[in-house]
Amino acid sequence: MSKKSQVIQDVDQAEQVRRLERVVARLKVLTQKYRQAEVIQQALFRISESASSAQSMDHIYSDVHRIIGQLMAAKNFYICLYTDDRNSFTFPYFIDQYDDARMVAEVPVEALMRGMTGYILRSGEPMLCTKSDIDNLVSAGEVNFLGSMPVDWLGVPLIANGELIGAMVVQSYLEEVRYKSEDLELLMFVSQHVVNALERFRRREFLESEVTKRTAELSQTNEELRTEIREREKAELQNAVLFSISELTNTAADMPAFYRQLHIEVSRLIQAENFYIALLTENRQQVYFPYYADESGFQARQRNLQRGLTEYVLRTRKAAYVDGKIRDGLVAKGEVVLAENRGKLAHQWIGSPLMVDGKVFGVIATQTYREERPFSRDDLELLNFVAHHVSIAIDRRRAAEQLAKANSFLEKRIAERTEELVEEIERRKEIEAQLYHDAHHDNLTGLPNRAMFIQRVNQALTRQKRQPEDNFALLFVDLDRFKNINDTLGHSAGDEFLLEVARRIHGAIREPDFLARLGGDEFVILLEPIKTVDDARDVAARIIDVMKEPFKLDGQVHFSGASIGIATCRGADDTSDRLLRDADAAMYEAKNLGRGRYIVFDEAIRSGLVAALNQESALRHAQAKKDFRLWYQPIMYLDNNEVQSYEMFVRWQHGEQTVLPAEFMILAERSGAIIEIDQWVLAETCRLIMSRKKQNRDIAPIHINLSIQHLLRPRHVQALIEIVKQSAAPFNRLVLEFDEESLQKEDARRVLVSLRNLKEAGFMLALDDFGRVTGPLHFIYNYPFDVIKLDSRFVAQLDRKERAQAMVKHIVTLCKDLGIQLSAEGIENQAQLDNLLDLGVTIGQGNLLSKARKVEGDKTSLSSKATNDNSPSAVTSLANVQD
Repeated sequence: MSKKSQVIQDVDQAEQVRRLERVVARLKVLTQKYRQAEVIQQALFRISESASSAQSMDHIYSDVHRIIGQLMAAKNFYICLYTDDRNSFTFPYFIDQYDDARMVAEVPVEALMRGMTGYILRSGEPMLCTKSDIDNLVSAGEVNFLGSMPVDWLGVPLIANGELIGAMVVQSYLEEVRYKSEDLELLMFVSQHVVNALERFRRREFLESEVTKRTAELSQTNEELRTEIREREKAELQNAVLFSISELTNTAADMPAFYRQLHIEVSRLIQAENFYIALLTENRQQVYFPYYADESGFQARQRNLQRGLTEYVLRTRKAAYVDGKIRDGLVAKGEVVLAENRGKLAHQWIGSPLMVDGKVFGVIATQTYREERPFSRDDLELLNFVAHHVSIAIDRRRAAEQLAKANSFLEKRIAERTEELVEEIERRKEIEAQLYHDAHHDNLTGLPNRAMFIQRVNQALTRQKRQPEDNFALLFVDLDRFKNINDTLGHSAGDEFLLEVARRIHGAIREPDFLARLGGDEFVILLEPIKTVDDARDVAARIIDVMKEPFKLDGQVHFSGASIGIATCRGADDTSDRLLRDADAAMYEAKNLGRGRYIVFDEAIRSGLVAALNQESALRHAQAKKDFRLWYQPIMYLDNNEVQSYEMFVRWQHGEQTVLPAEFMILAERSGAIIEIDQWVLAETCRLIMSRKKQNRDIAPIHINLSIQHLLRPRHVQALIEIVKQSAAPFNRLVLEFDEESLQKEDARRVLVSLRNLKEAGFMLALDDFGRVTGPLHFIYNYPFDVIKLDSRFVAQLDRKERAQAMVKHIVTLCKDLGIQLSAEGIENQAQLDNLLDLGVTIGQGNLLSKARKVEGDKTSLSSKATNDNSPSAVTSLANVQD
């Protein structure tokens, strides 16, 4: 082998050696990497295993620290995590040679976010920083370093599902322990597996908590179902017991058997070895025990109500649970008194009242003598619930027994009543006949009443339609002076008078005529048939004649009379109401013409009725302020012709016609317009008074005539008072007049109360038209009148009747003694004036003294001195009037 070849061979061998060395070096590097990868893989496996086996997050953090410490120097290590609301973060794991985790926890969140950890959290990027790098960041204002300054600081963000959840940091304080970029990559690689381990552990914790929560919910649901089952079983048992108790009312042979079976049924719900039922007697003064079961052998007996537990429930009407402590408390309060005759003291006692329709009639109770078998509050509620149904059952059972007794009694009575049925039926027929008779006849006279009379008139109208030639007539009879007889002699004499009148009228009419009494002193007669109206006139004349004869009542002779209206059928369209109305109108016409006569209804009366209706309609539409005028007349001192007071009159200005009160007052009374008219008169009078009072002039008293209707309603009385109050007029300048005849027709008590109320308000009161009817003295004695005014017709009799003069003398004396002012009305001539002065009457009014004049507002002049010629020159203003 040549030398050149040897050299080439050596070169080749050296080249192979170098290649082999390079291969060995690469193999060593690969081996080192494989070993490092194996270490990392084992570390990751241990991290995953820790996440599966660790019992808490603290164990995982500790294992992660230990595993990372095997991969690199990690003596100083911590983990930072965002809280759930991401408004702050925590350090769940913090290990450091110099700093304490408490120091970090005390740093505000804003300050931490400005530190190195916050820098990573803000940027989301891993970072390896030396001390100089940290100083540069601090100088640049990027961070504010917290804690001890490290030599190297290595931190990586923790990202889960693309969201930054925290950071993991290792740091070194030693020069010989430094970190490289490989450590940063390794920490980044490990951090993702740490995040996965943390998330897996969190999911495991969440699943475990959900399983625990669901298990708890299922357990609670199961317990609720068990409770519901127990409650349903209990309810089913209660329903079964209650149904059995209800059935006992029908199935028990007798009451003892009922109570025994009731004890058995109650024992199915609560312990009731010692059980009893106590009931009140009918007089509710004693209590008895129809059922009493007790293991001690004691048997309670009927007793008067005492202070036992049974009586305590009866008194309080409430269920009671009583043990030794509660019993001692009741004894101390005096609610319960212990007694030997009520048996052995129980360890516990529960009782509930038995009630029906809110009324207590007994007690159901059970008791125990053994401490090992106590009652509970639920037992009391259950007993109270059962007591309601037991009450109903006992009440039904009692009712059933009473019904059985009643049925037995009824069966016995049926036989007796069967024999009485025929008699009862006959008696009822007689009663029905009597009832029909009473319903169609007057109770006093036995005559037919209005209902039966209308039937007979309707029958006559029906016959008249079939036979127009057969006519008939109605007579309406009103008795004269019946009220005087009734008021003077009393109702018994009035009844006797009516019976005699019925007898006389019945004797005066014809055989086929039909007599009836409408009521009071009104009688009607159906004359059927009649040929002409003269037949009716003849009957009416006979009735008037027999009524003129004297009546002997209570040993005295009295006279009456009759006013009769006659109405005849005018055709097929006539009605019973029209006939009665026409006859009534004709009767009133007869009374107006002087009584004691008859009038046949004719067109003149009809025209008068129509005119009256038209006038009433016009009066209803009249307005007080526009359609009425005030007039006045002085009331004079008779001895010197000076004015004592004035009387106001009202006139109706109906178009151009001035209507006097006598022509429209009755219509005003009937329509109710009189109230408004009188109130207007009072208001106008108050206005006149106040207009003169403002001028500081003296005001004489002013008389105002008022309807009796004001006294029948308290609101009308109050309205009069309010009118004067609102006007501020003095009450004592107003004299309210009420006429005697109207006062006698109304309830005396009601009228007297109203008069007293007016008097208390300050009004002066006058009795007008005294002597027009009977002149009853009780008006003077008992009523609060300040003034008595003699009626004009009574005054007119003074110059021709000595009896009238004697009466006036008596009234003058009486009024002086009682301090009542007496005045005379209607003085028309000198003779009347002289008679009144001779009799002692010093005040009066009339055309002789001064005629009535029209009130013309503030220009109205009133006379202070009257003259017989009523000359205008004698008139002066109201300011000069002497009081």
